[in-house]
Amino acid sequence: MNLALIKTMTYRHLAVFVVAIFLLAACSGADDAKNATWLHGTWQVTHNPQSDDEDDMVFRDDGKVVIITQHGDLEGEYAVAGTILRMLVTVNQKPVLTEFKISENKDKLIFKNGAEYSRKAP
Repeated sequence: MNLALIKTMTYRHLAVFVVAIFLLAACSGADDAKNATWLHGTWQVTHNPQSDDEDDMVFRDDGKVVIITQHGDLEGEYAVAGTILRMLVTVNQKPVLTEFKISENKDKLIFKNGAEYSRKAP
């Protein structure tokens, strides 16, 4: 095994994780998760132009998010900064930072591929 390659890969993963943590922390002061009551609860895909996964997202008031997929649940943290929702979720043991645009009246979360999530009826 190439020890130098293993060290480089480990440092890259660590660097990505550190950057993601700083990005998430930087936006967490803008809107505290407890104050984002409009977001708390379950959101579902209502528009899916890519016809990919039909997952639900559950936002808790402690800043945690659970993404319920056909392949298992993913857990992470979220923060709201103005009209941007940022989530840091672990996928295959790697941190993934994802952003959504929040609609003006806060009834839709819009992903960069055009997918939209709306609050799921109780």
